[in-house]
Formats: sequence, C-alpha cells, structure tokens
Amino acid sequence: MMQGEGSPSASLIDRTIKMRKETEARKVVLAWGLLNVSVAGMIYTEMTGKLISSYYNLTYWPLWYIELALASLFSLNALFDFWRYFKYTVAPTSLVVSPGQQTLLGLKTTVVQTTPSHDLAVPQIPPSPPSPSIQGQSVLSYSPSRSPSTSPKFTTSCMTGYSPQLQGLSSGGSGSYSPGVTYSPVTGYNKINYNLKCGSPDSTSPSTSPTFWNYSRSVGDYAQTLKKFQYQLACRSQAPSANKDEADLSSKQAAEEVWARVTMNRQLLDHMDSWTAKFRNWINETILVPLVQEIESVSTQMRRMGCPELQIGEASITSLKQAALVKAPLIPTLNTIVQYLDLTPNQEYLFERIKELSQGGCMSSFRWNRGGDFKGRKWDTDLPTDSAIIMHVFCTYLDSRLPPHPKYPDGKTFTSQHFVQTPNKPDVTNENVFCIYQSAVNPPHYELIYQRHVYNLPKGRNNMFHTLLMFLYIIKTKESGMLGRVNLGLSGVNILWIFGE
Repeated sequence: MMQGEGSPSASLIDRTIKMRKETEARKVVLAWGLLNVSVAGMIYTEMTGKLISSYYNLTYWPLWYIELALASLFSLNALFDFWRYFKYTVAPTSLVVSPGQQTLLGLKTTVVQTTPSHDLAVPQIPPSPPSPSIQGQSVLSYSPSRSPSTSPKFTTSCMTGYSPQLQGLSSGGSGSYSPGVTYSPVTGYNKINYNLKCGSPDSTSPSTSPTFWNYSRSVGDYAQTLKKFQYQLACRSQAPSANKDEADLSSKQAAEEVWARVTMNRQLLDHMDSWTAKFRNWINETILVPLVQEIESVSTQMRRMGCPELQIGEASITSLKQAALVKAPLIPTLNTIVQYLDLTPNQEYLFERIKELSQGGCMSSFRWNRGGDFKGRKWDTDLPTDSAIIMHVFCTYLDSRLPPHPKYPDGKTFTSQHFVQTPNKPDVTNENVFCIYQSAVNPPHYELIYQRHVYNLPKGRNNMFHTLLMFLYIIKTKESGMLGRVNLGLSGVNILWIFGE
C-alpha cells in the first residue's frame, strides 16, 4: 500500500490526517497572502499620494520611512504565503489507495493515487459457485408454471433474508392467481447462532393497490433499519451447567446417528447450520412477511367496506370464516388467510405474534418452547408456542401448494397426509406413511416417520427445524424432489434450493 515505519494501517491514517491538514493550510495561506498583498498595495498608494501627511499636516519624511517599512513587511509576508501555497500545490503529500479506501477516507482524486483493489496487498476470496434459485411461490396462490430466476449467493457470515417481489394479485376477479416472483439477496445469517438480532425492513411498507400482494425491496431500503439493529449473539442462560459440553456433544452424536440412517455422507451435517439459516429465511420471506402484508391490506378493505368489526386480529375465527364465504367475490384472499389463522381462539395474540416473527429477517424473536409476552402478560400454555405457529403456517402453505384431493374437502391435503399431532398417532406399520409427528406439545417435540422407521432427532430449539429439514432432504434424495404430484424443486414449490447442489 505504501512504505513507511509501523503498520500500514497506522501509516495510512497518519498520512491521511497530514494531507487533510495541508489542504486546510493551503486555503489559509492563500487568504493571508491575498490580504498581505492588499495591505501592501494600500500602503504603497499612500506613499505615492501623500494623503495622510497632507490631511494631518505632518512632516513627510519620517512618515515615509514608516510606510516603507510596513509596505516591505506586508510584501515579504505575502511572498512567504504564496511560496507556501505553491509548495502545497506542486508537491502535496500523496497516497496510494484503492477506490474503496478513497471513498472511506473521504479523499479527493486530486490528492490520491487510486489503484485497482487487486493491486493492493489484500487477501482475495474466490467467488462462491452460484446456488439454485430461491424463488418461491406466493403464499395466497398456487401457480405450478413459473419462470426460474437467477439466485443470490449466500455467505456463511449472516443471511438475514432475501427480498421477494410478488406481483399479480388484484382485488377482484377469480380466485386463481399466477404471481411472478423474483428474489434479491440482502444479507446473510450468522452460522454461530440462529437467534441473532438481524435487521430487515418493516413489514408495513406502503402498498400500491387495495390488496397489496406485490412488494419490492432493494438493498438501500435496509440502510435505515441496519442503523437500528446490530448483530448480537443470543443471550445464554445464566443457570450454571457443569455438563453442558458433554450434553452438546451427546446431542450432536445422537443427531449424527439419526442422520446416518438417511445418508452415509456425514460431511453433509457440517452444512446443518447453513441449511437451518436458509430455511428460516425461506419461511420468513415466503410465508410470514407476505401473509402479514396481505392481512393488513384485507383489514384496510374491511374498514373501507364498512365492516370495522371484522378486523383481523380482533374478530373471532368463526366470524372471519363466515365473512370469507359472504365476501369471497370482493375479497378472494380472505378464505386463504383464515386457514393460516385457524390455530387458536386468541386471534389477537396470534396475529401480533406472527407480525413479530416476520420482523428481523431470520425470525430473531423465535422461541421454540414458548411464545411472546402480550399486553403485559407472560406467555402461558393456553397460547401456542412459536414452534406450533411456524409448523402450522408451514403446513398451511403446503396445503395451498398441493392439488385438491377428494378425501380432504377442507383443502388440508398436506396437513392431513403428512402431519400428525398427539394424542393422535401415526401408523408406523404402514410403509406409505411419510409424516411429521408432533409427539409432545409443551415443550414441543417432533419426529419423522418414513418407510416404517421413526427418526427422532434430539430435543431442543432446533428440533422442529431439523425434523423439517430431514423431511425435505428425504424428498430431495429419495423421492426425486416430488411430494406426491408436486415438485418441491425449481419448477415447483422451490424450497429444495436450501440444500445446494
């Protein structure tokens, strides 16, 4: 970068400071030089015109010598100032920096020598290979035919989400929509811990239509929010645990044993943190964020239609179901929204909690064995856990992706076939049973049933995510990416991209 004693960074800063001082000094000496020239010129004019001696009737010869001395002094000061200005201009302090360093230090092009970044002694990181498209389908529509798009490159530092742009939903017309969807990368997700406080744009961005189902975010939209959020590791429990390392090791070994029954490639487990991060982002950006925005849009339409008593989050689920039948021609998306909210009678808590989970890009407020505090009240078991909420919206989303089945007229095709919740139990003896089994509610615990085998991953905060990942991984590797007649790959639901090539 530059030659000098000490570290290159310290030398760069010192010379930058020196260069800034020279720039300021050049302006000052030029001003002083012009001032000295002006004063010397005024005194010279007085010497030739004899104005003061004539006005005050003074003897001229002593005054002339005084004026001569002053004129000489100011002239010498002016010459010295102009010489300093000439020195700063002709031979300024120079730096060799990259364009990025020039911008960071706030330097002008006239005082620096910029070089391409590859000429500087900076370690280069080879570009990562492109990953499959992360394009997903709209949460309120089923559209099997979509054009693929290029995908972002996820880093191991932090993945706080990608930004979907959903288009194509109008307020009227039929109930069949085919939104075009594109995604743009934003940031990454820290591999160390999933409960990072990641920043993302507020979910209440202004809409362009009454039923706002198309939104677009750029990296610039994240600037203000990133100023408010800082990446921090999740708080550790203060309770002492003498056997914590042993417990973590045994949990990891138990997970490896379960995964070994699915794949013999143990190296894939090294990507588990990355898979989980991408999966959390996929749920957030594909389901939660669009769902919250559509709910708010529908609530606005309800108020405009003179039905303030049917605000989502305030009205009962029964009232919303009835309104979905009556107002289907006017608000066709209401029936689909109701499916996502049909989890608990406490609609106010459910909607507020979904909004909280949708903020932060990677569900930073997610608590696997409980929920959030609400109106000053601590969470209790009469409310659903965050795991229950995420599992419900995930199943509901896939219900809308799978085609209707005559055996399930309620439209819950995926939930009825692939999700079983205690006290019900799956038929493990049936080879065709492929389902996620919630064997415990509080705290929640999930198992996977596939081809008469029970895959029981370790308990804890990642149990649900890892069970769902195993479910999707089996579909990718053993079912050719097909869930029944629906492709979960690029040409279908497009969720299998999280596993990479």
